[in-house]
Amino acid sequence: MTVIPIPWKEGEDLDRVARSISLIPLVGLVIGLTISGIFTLSTNIFSNLFTSGLMTIWWIFITGGLHLDGLSDSSDGLFGGTTVEKRLEIMKDSRTGVFGVLTLICFILLKLLTINELIINSRVSIIPILISIPIISRWCVVFSIFSFKSAKEGGLGVFFKKFIRVKDLILSLILTVGIIFYFTGLLGVLVTLLSTLITFLLSLFYIKKLGGLTGDLYGAINEIIELISMLQFLILSALGILNW
Repeated sequence: MTVIPIPWKEGEDLDRVARSISLIPLVGLVIGLTISGIFTLSTNIFSNLFTSGLMTIWWIFITGGLHLDGLSDSSDGLFGGTTVEKRLEIMKDSRTGVFGVLTLICFILLKLLTINELIINSRVSIIPILISIPIISRWCVVFSIFSFKSAKEGGLGVFFKKFIRVKDLILSLILTVGIIFYFTGLLGVLVTLLSTLITFLLSLFYIKKLGGLTGDLYGAINEIIELISMLQFLILSALGILNW
């Protein structure tokens, strides 16, 4: 889920590896802390826009572009195919199409500008927000994996879907709500709930178009929810509701 190396043994229990999905919000916490570090180090040296650019680049780098790749492939499939089979076939193609490229350009620019707006217009420290966003998005991925069927019989998404249990979902939820409440209070929990609802609706849309979810779609959900969560915090800040 990140470019951070972790110990791995050949032939390690796959069931145990798959169950680590319940801890994915902790991965989001690590990502959020590093992004906050970039902000802290650069905000007093560079302009807000340049700082936003550095944070966006780091955000992409630390995840290896994995989720953006899923967003790109999903866009190619959804906009380039007319049937479920054709859409899935396009998504399997390693080449990036026009729709994928356009989606990436627009999405990265929008993310950068949203971060910049948070820095400029936030009436409170944005560090709790930066920490919370990757946690919320990864919880939403866990929720979608547990709640909805897979579109294919193979792939990384099916691997996690096969082993996830109710207690994994509950543990992931407890971790998410606990961390979010610590950093952003009840308003952060509200953003989490709204993002979960949006994930539910987005997943239904994907199922209608593709018959189920795939690893690429989980990546797309992660990216979309990150942006939507940022926009929610931005609106709350602009309204003067945030008070930490």
